[in-house]
Amino acid sequence: MFDLYWWLTALALFFGCMIQTALGFGMAVIAAPIIVLFKPEWVPIILTIVALFLSIQNAWNQRTGIEWRHISTAMIFRIPGTILGAWILTLMPTQTLQLCVAGMVFVAVFITAFARPFAATPVSLGIAGFNTRANLSVYFAYSCVTSLVSYQLLGILNKELWLAGISFLPIGFAGYFIGKISRSWVDQRFRPLILVLCSASAVIALIGAFVD
Repeated sequence: MFDLYWWLTALALFFGCMIQTALGFGMAVIAAPIIVLFKPEWVPIILTIVALFLSIQNAWNQRTGIEWRHISTAMIFRIPGTILGAWILTLMPTQTLQLCVAGMVFVAVFITAFARPFAATPVSLGIAGFNTRANLSVYFAYSCVTSLVSYQLLGILNKELWLAGISFLPIGFAGYFIGKISRSWVDQRFRPLILVLCSASAVIALIGAFVD
């Protein structure tokens, strides 16, 4: 299991977990475009397993700031989006998956860089819950659980993928630990650099799709 692809994935996940813990976003948009190049069958399942672990860590660390009434609507709206996304994943060829990953990262970068923040009302979070993951660690955890259940029921998730995902949990913890330490000196000035890194990852995935 611990071949070159495993170590490359581990490196991408480490930096992704570190950045997400420090800044609040970045794990999937940094790691997914890299992993999808050489292990497309690991996307998004391995990311989801590691993200669940990371989200639980962050949610527990920030538990005093959780506002359940703001995210309950988003949790309900997340269910149909999860089922639809998992079903589409079963039909998607590798090249299309790579293009979709690159496209979603570009959209995420654009929204993060230029969009104005919206009011965190139950209605707005409900709409966001169907299309994107809410910017709350507890919602990330809930999203990962519903996704993994859907993957299992649809036959996408198997024993080998479970074992592969679990093997990356120490990497996720290391990224979380370093990211937590980095919070004191990482601030919003790093956001442009993170967006550049995310864009570079998306470009790599895009090139990989056309080369294949």
